[in-house]
Amino acid sequence: MLYEKLKVYANSDVYPFHMPGHKRIGATALPYGIDITEIDGFDNLHEPQGCLKELQEKAAELFGSRYAFALVNGSTVGILSAIRAMTKDGDRVLIARNSHMAVYHAAELCRLDVTYLMPEMIEGLGIFSSVSPESVEQALRANPGISLVVITSPTYEGIVSDIKSISAICHRYGAKLFVDEAHGAHFPFSDSFPQSAITCGADAAVISLHKTLPAMTQTALLLTDSKALSKELKRQLSVFETSSPSYVLLASIDRCLRFLKHGNRAFEEYISRLTQLYQAANSLRHLSVLHDRILSASNVFDFDAGKLNIFCNGCMSGKTLMDILRTDYRIELEMALGDRALAMTSVCDSDEGFDRLLSALKEIDGNCTSTDQMTAPPTCPLPQKRYAVHDALEQDGVMLDICQAEGKVSREYVRAYPPGVPLFVPGEVIGRNVLSQLKALEAAGNEILTDGSAYPLISIIG
Repeated sequence: MLYEKLKVYANSDVYPFHMPGHKRIGATALPYGIDITEIDGFDNLHEPQGCLKELQEKAAELFGSRYAFALVNGSTVGILSAIRAMTKDGDRVLIARNSHMAVYHAAELCRLDVTYLMPEMIEGLGIFSSVSPESVEQALRANPGISLVVITSPTYEGIVSDIKSISAICHRYGAKLFVDEAHGAHFPFSDSFPQSAITCGADAAVISLHKTLPAMTQTALLLTDSKALSKELKRQLSVFETSSPSYVLLASIDRCLRFLKHGNRAFEEYISRLTQLYQAANSLRHLSVLHDRILSASNVFDFDAGKLNIFCNGCMSGKTLMDILRTDYRIELEMALGDRALAMTSVCDSDEGFDRLLSALKEIDGNCTSTDQMTAPPTCPLPQKRYAVHDALEQDGVMLDICQAEGKVSREYVRAYPPGVPLFVPGEVIGRNVLSQLKALEAAGNEILTDGSAYPLISIIG
């Protein structure tokens, strides 16, 4: 049933403004012919000596690092392996609060002592800004002994931090810097995009090929310039990554690298499409596709123009816009949150796809009548920490309705999806402000996720 359903969808006229970056170009038949195991002549991903070693060396060269590890379990396995490789049990670490859940899970598994860094918001937009170098230095100064700093750059919405300055600060305080650069795999291939994290001095970075490049879902790379760190990364990948890697996915990485080696013209055309779309979107009266306003914000260092942040400005919710585009125009976006929706573009998008999106937005914009300004979902200060995550999970718990949980200590993660950033984590006190934020997110149509409870029931420390 699943295969047939996927074939029907692949043959439909729905246009994908979402990941994966290959945008479903190619055949729909399952590639059984190249789905093999580590037979003679096809190398071993965890001890590469032949074709897979060559693949990783090619990746390192293209992405400007000394070492590159091919990943077939997504950026998640790269995050878990990197944080394990860069810390010891109980280490003190500084983590940006808008990190992927894999970062939290790594901290949990490694029993790390976490200090969180909450980025500011871009005024009026409800989007996290860049992590400022000043805030990193302030946190390192206030929390001596931090061994690792973890930052997401770019964010889901395309916000980029000053990695070069942050890297220098981390090293001055004796800390390493790991960057979750999952959404920035395309950065090295056009000067119109921000600089990559490794180029800017990060000790390690993970990039998701599948998010913005022509590669299949779950393909990614883990990058570093450090020979010593590369050895430990290799060891940890043998712990966290499958021992039976998919050669279909590895072949997808190989084909992606081949595309990138000769992709200058394709990226020039991609930048041209983006430029033309932003210029044409300036004629919208109610909706807006923001670029200059984000880039010129005082707390934004840089921005990835490939992320189309579409704001409804009171006409409707982002979810309503996403539903209209899906139902009436056969266009599927990546996500919606509050007053905005996100269209993910890639070098594989077509002129026809961009034209369809722009035409749809113009038609929807022409039908907008309301100009009541919607407010972005509220944000809250960091909750009070009562236990480390791993300690909280070892406590006895009871189930309680979230409405009755004010002042209680959570035993699980609670997050709104998308994008999945935790509102509170195990060991944190559930405050009135975060409960208000949850209600606002629910009202905006976002799904509230927990670790297994049937929300609104959650597990608290009893």
